[in-house]
Order: sequence, then C-alpha cells, then structure tokens
Amino acid sequence: MITADCHWSLSLFIFNLHAKVMRNVPCQKVEICIFVFDIMFANGEQLLHLPLRQRRKYLKDLFGDGKGGYFEYATEMTVESDDDCADNEATLARMNSFLDDALRSSCEGIMVKSLDIDAGYTPSKRTDAWLKVKRDYVEGLSDSLDLVPIGAWYGNGRKAGWYSPFLMGCYNPDTEEFQSVCRVMSGFSDSFYIEMKEFFSGDKIFNKKPHYYRTAEVADMWFSPEVVWEIRGADFTVSPVHHAAIGSVHPSRGISVRFPRFIRCLSDRKPEECSTSADIADMFRAQTRKMDVNVEH
Repeated sequence: MITADCHWSLSLFIFNLHAKVMRNVPCQKVEICIFVFDIMFANGEQLLHLPLRQRRKYLKDLFGDGKGGYFEYATEMTVESDDDCADNEATLARMNSFLDDALRSSCEGIMVKSLDIDAGYTPSKRTDAWLKVKRDYVEGLSDSLDLVPIGAWYGNGRKAGWYSPFLMGCYNPDTEEFQSVCRVMSGFSDSFYIEMKEFFSGDKIFNKKPHYYRTAEVADMWFSPEVVWEIRGADFTVSPVHHAAIGSVHPSRGISVRFPRFIRCLSDRKPEECSTSADIADMFRAQTRKMDVNVEH
C-alpha cells in the first residue's frame, strides 16, 4: 500500500525500459523507444531548483506530444493535495491499481514523487521526496535465492575502485558447475564494497574463467567460490547470457532474475550448499507471473 502525508501532492511514474545495452553482450538490432520523465537543463538554463510540477510542464512545452514508439512520456498519475490523505480509499485504490498495472507490464515498479513541496531535483542524493516502490518490496519472489559471487566488473563513477556489479551463480551438483544467474549491484553499503574489495584479492582471483563456470558473461575478473549471499528479485526470466538451469525451461537459454538485490551474507553456508539449478527451474515454473518462453527468440 502506498501512503503519503496530507500536505503532499504526488506524481507516480512507470519506468519502462524497452532496450538495455549491456557490456560484453553480442550486438543485436533492436527498436528503442525513449521514455522521458524529467528535465534538468534546457536552452542554457539549469532547472534543478524548479519544483517537479514546473519541470514537467517545461518538458511538455518543449517536446510537445512526442511520437508514439519513438519518444514518449513516462506514464503518470497525479494525486492532488485535496485527495492525498492516507485514509482516502478512492485515492488508495487508484494508486494500488496504478502499481498493479506497472507490475503487469513487467516494469520494475513506480516512483512516488512530491510535485510541489521539496520538489527540486537533487542529483546523486536520496530524499524522502522520492520513494521507490518495486515488485519485490510488495511481493517479489516466493523465496530468496542463495547465490555465490563468481566474478565482477570494475566499478564506474562513484563506485570506481570497487567491484560492481557482481556476477552471481547457482550450483549444479550433477555437472559440478556454477552457472550464472544475474549481475547484482543493488543493496550494498559503501563499507561492504570496501570489505569485498579486500576480501576478493590474491589467490581468490583466478587468471581466467574456470571451466566449471558456465556463463556467456565476460567479467573483468573471476573469483574462487568462497561465500554465499542471499539475493531477492522481482521475478524470473529466460536469458541468452545467464546459463542457470539451461535447457530446463528453454532449449538454449538459462534462467535469470530481474532486478536482483543483495540482502545479506550467509556465513553458515558453503558455496556448494547454495541454490541449485533445479531449485531455480522449480521457482521459475512456480512464479506468479507466467512467461511464454516460446515467444523468446
């Protein structure tokens, strides 16, 4: 349930990514639609100080109606101050319906934003004026996964000098392979990044990918299997890159987790005691959001 203080006006946005470009993934021709939701600078003028309501008007005045399939505005719902009390059942029903529509559309979730009060744009800073509501915050996977970090990339920007993202794997006891499930870069604290940079060093880093690591990913470095982390995500999908349970639900693709997030370290588990490929295949089949894998090419 989404609630807000009575003095807030809210704007809810669906973020829908039609195409994602990932490093080290074979190039494919895709059609991309740009979904815009905010504007920070235009015609030589910085707009960060303006409240969201004004920035949104500026954006639409600048770009007009957009062009369907090429340039569109993120879907939004506005709740004005007269209707935003937490006990307003009609408003809550609208907001819950909006969230449900976003999740049914396979979006990560919605953002709840203040339109007028403390509604400037603050880059690289989290504030209470922006609240994220994701599928896994509401329901998520029926269970979390216990996965092993088997590789990583060098971090960029604020995470330069650390490892981010981490490549996570499950274990197949029949083949004695670790099979990649997902990249994860959410849920970590800065202190944890520092700790992991110190932990994965020396003889815990392989010179090349071991033959018992099965993945199409090309990480910057490969780790020896040392620890188990609890990971939770939104739902499962098939993947040409990750090879967890490959062949179980799709003849040539494995299973991956959408929007994974680190929860905690599991110090009582050995790497070979992590989630197995069979576990993940069973969870894929049991998930609420059913997927027709036959439409996946």
